[in-house]
Amino acid sequence: MATRLLFLLPLIPALLFCLTLMKAIQKMDELQKRICLESVFIAFTLTLAVTFVFSALEGAGIYHAPWNDTGTLMMFLWACAYVFSAWRYR
Repeated sequence: MATRLLFLLPLIPALLFCLTLMKAIQKMDELQKRICLESVFIAFTLTLAVTFVFSALEGAGIYHAPWNDTGTLMMFLWACAYVFSAWRYR
């Protein structure tokens, strides 16, 4: 029973990150909100596409993707998309 609860511990910082991000977005002005949410959408879409490609490659037996790195990939794509979106609106 205790080991099952131990597996849920990473949810606490993830929840705190989401709450902090939500509060930060609420304090932004309209342009900052647009840039932030646009970059999140771009990163989510690209991560979804890359996940589908990895899944197809794994199904074909060509490449086995490390699925635990998907979050890291999404954060990297989010940072790149944020830089791109901010550059677009300057």
